[in-house]
Amino acid sequence: MNDPRNSLGPLAAEKAKLRRQGIKLKEIHHQTVDTLQEILNVSEIRARELIALSEFQSIPSVGIRFAHDLISLGYYSLKELRGKSPAKLVDRLEAQMGVWIDPCVEDQFRLATHYAEHPGSFRNWWDFTAERKSFRQKHGYPPGRPKKPWHELEQYQQSNRIQGGAETKKDLSSRLKLAVKFIQKNLQEDITLAEMADKANLSPFHFHRLFKKVYEATPLQYLTHVRMKQARKLLAKSRRPVHAIGTACGFENQSSFIRLFKQKFGWTPLDFRKSIVTLKAKPVVAI
Repeated sequence: MNDPRNSLGPLAAEKAKLRRQGIKLKEIHHQTVDTLQEILNVSEIRARELIALSEFQSIPSVGIRFAHDLISLGYYSLKELRGKSPAKLVDRLEAQMGVWIDPCVEDQFRLATHYAEHPGSFRNWWDFTAERKSFRQKHGYPPGRPKKPWHELEQYQQSNRIQGGAETKKDLSSRLKLAVKFIQKNLQEDITLAEMADKANLSPFHFHRLFKKVYEATPLQYLTHVRMKQARKLLAKSRRPVHAIGTACGFENQSSFIRLFKQKFGWTPLDFRKSIVTLKAKPVVAI
């Protein structure tokens, strides 16, 4: 089962119409609701959703899932977020979903409200982690906060994305998890699709198709994603040279490592490390 939040993005037919008009997806929010309705022949609420998704994803390091979270709370523009309390927004979302959410989502709420007040800011959601921790240590969470974690929601159960009976789902899900563990333990190695498939005891074709359906990324895309996260962690917590971290995370080509890192996080590895050093030197402000 795919995460329903991904279905809010432009449909294939809508993308085709936008291309004919020379409108890029990241530029949708520069259109008016009326103009978008006319171009796409959609309802007013659909036009507002697409504009909101585009504008919210213009925030550095924010993706479509968080953009949907903002829309689910009734916000359709950054202007509407000005002056809002990120902690209260998180509390509202948790109450609405009936689960407690990943702490990094609260960091994204802090980024979004900051960006609404400071358009063009280059800060990312992880720049607000210390601030969020400080705030929660001081103020805690509401007494009635949900006890169930977000990852227990049905849409996050990866086995539900696999077709077949209960035993088949359980078996294939276990196989994929073996491949994921293999990836996580061998980031420095030159891992091939065939090796990953072998760990799952599946043919490369079947493994690739099943993995993409469950994890919403190809095995190699997932491998790059995990390597990027590990590189970001090492850059923030160690003093190892950038090139050494790239190699440790499986990137033999340093130019490729720098390009991919900047593409994913909006910073070069060196600039990211400098931003972390600068942030640590500043006093934490709990808001």
